Amino acid sequence: MARDNLARVLPVEAPRSHIAPAAATEEVLIHVRFFPNSDINSIGEKPASLTASQWYERLLDMARPHYQTFAGGRGFFRLPRPCFEAILTDVAG
Repeated sequence: MARDNLARVLPVEAPRSHIAPAAATEEVLIHVRFFPNSDINSIGEKPASLTASQWYERLLDMARPHYQTFAGGRGFFRLPRPCFEAILTDVAG
């Protein structure tokens, strides 16, 4: 087979954004898993001073718009890092 008949494969470049990478906001993902009776099975990033239910309620109180529900008893909070740090500061206070 002649080399001239082979297709050239070029590397794919990531789309360019008008936002500089340094300006992008880092997000914190907090995963929540529920038992079938709606009790919390596990929740991420929980401060030691709170129970799983208290942490979930605190997150709902302060960041409800950042919560997404998924099938199978799962959900997660997608929080901008400054919002997450403000919640942790509030918990510590």
